[in-house]
Amino acid sequence: MTRIVLVPLMASLLAGCVTASTVDQVRAGMSPDQVQAILGDPETVAHAPGSQCSYYTVLKDFWSRTPWTMSNRYVVCYDEGRVKSFGRADTPTSG
Repeated sequence: MTRIVLVPLMASLLAGCVTASTVDQVRAGMSPDQVQAILGDPETVAHAPGSQCSYYTVLKDFWSRTPWTMSNRYVVCYDEGRVKSFGRADTPTSG
């Protein structure tokens, strides 16, 4: 009985998260639709005139995890509808 409950619960928790291998596919110049096809819907979006930044949670790989840090925040910023910069949200963005 416990397994029947835990499997759907774990699947639902992981469904909203992105892995490091998927964020490696993001490139400068991509459209928001292309990024969304790779990463899915962002958790939050910040808008400014002519630009926007989308935020995601990225699960760390097994060896990078500690009990209090299982994931990183990841940001993709667009300028005039194309990826301008991307990377971890707590470090300077690259791209």
